Amino acid sequence: MHDGIDMEKRGVPTAAIITHVFLNTAQAMTRMMGVPDYRYIVAQHPLSSLTDDEVKQRAAELADEVESILTGAPVAA
Repeated sequence: MHDGIDMEKRGVPTAAIITHVFLNTAQAMTRMMGVPDYRYIVAQHPLSSLTDDEVKQRAAELADEVESILTGAPVAA
């Protein structure tokens, strides 16, 4: 999260992905770094135990949201 915010402040679009167990930490970090409206993606925990195929599926599920954050466009319904 910190790196994503830092890169955004430097003008580099980023799409930070966290898992839901880190949501409180992410919210605190965005406030602490002065960007409480920083957009990020919340995925279900855990990720590290997923198989390769499950990771690919999860990535496909998040792709539209990643694109939306990177381009500033709304997520299609």
